[in-house]
Amino acid sequence: MSERQNAFTIKTSQLSDEVYNQLAIYAKSRKLGDYISSLILRDLDDSSTERKAMEDTKTYEILEHIKNELADLKELKTTGFVGNDTFKEEEPSKVPN
Repeated sequence: MSERQNAFTIKTSQLSDEVYNQLAIYAKSRKLGDYISSLILRDLDDSSTERKAMEDTKTYEILEHIKNELADLKELKTTGFVGNDTFKEEEPSKVPN
């Protein structure tokens, strides 16, 4: 990544002295940009991990639903409600000429 000369101004009344002093140390050592970048990348990675976990949960729920539906179908088949040969078409009666 190329060197950038952009500057950001952070305006907030919610910075404690401890946080402000730590940011000042990073700024004086010219590592504030790297530090902020690492925090943002960590947040993005955490967000990606959370999103993947939610997708995995949805996939698991869908697979469980399919498994339950298949079990229901199997039970219907064994009880004779599905796939029973009683519904076969019978041969038409021979009509006398």
